Amino acid sequence: MIIRCLLVLCFLGASAALANPLEREMDQARPDARELQRAKQQLEKPSPKGVETRLFVPPFHKRKDAPALSATFCRSCHQQYPHRSNVRKRAFLNMHSRYISCETCHWRPEGKQLTYAWAKVLGSSHAQGMIVPGLKGEQALIMENSPWAHALKQKWEEADGAGRIEIKAKLHHPLRTKGPGCGACHGNEDALLDYGMLGYKPQRARELELNPTARFIERTEPQSASDPVRRIHIRDLLE
Repeated sequence: MIIRCLLVLCFLGASAALANPLEREMDQARPDARELQRAKQQLEKPSPKGVETRLFVPPFHKRKDAPALSATFCRSCHQQYPHRSNVRKRAFLNMHSRYISCETCHWRPEGKQLTYAWAKVLGSSHAQGMIVPGLKGEQALIMENSPWAHALKQKWEEADGAGRIEIKAKLHHPLRTKGPGCGACHGNEDALLDYGMLGYKPQRARELELNPTARFIERTEPQSASDPVRRIHIRDLLE
């Protein structure tokens, strides 16, 4: 009996050591009053309707149904194309969400050196899967069917209003609402992503680092709400 207990404790200790680093941060999060208030307002706000409903008339240029959602935890609540607020570049951002995990852009803990690698993800439309962050050899991608996610969903179902507000605030506490700009990955040689380490050949890596479309969007982005919005024209991309 003693030996069995020791084996169980060893197993639990090993499981904790292998836990997803982002899951640990969410579990240990201590959201402040502002974060709790924001979570409360978001939960009380009705969800947008009809955003992903099937069109009565199929799109002219594409008759196929939308690809299946990848089975990541973020998409338990967020939509397949989550970027909507920035009308000017939301199409570019949503294009990236097919093969770059939400955690890659929105989890950037201060003082910690992250690495990025491909991970196979069920439902991803990219052959390699998705690019995900890692910390000290542990990937920070949270899957929808992980034990942690199942336990959290059960806790959510059993929680009252105040409990759900706290859960939501804790989930978003380690994350940044705004992701990095285009120039963080494109436009310079010191990019957030190491394209060589991701398996790209030198010429393709260079093209991604200095992508002209991303550079154009970055340099013409309005700096404030009062700045005029410059429309995107194909000829501008050739400058």
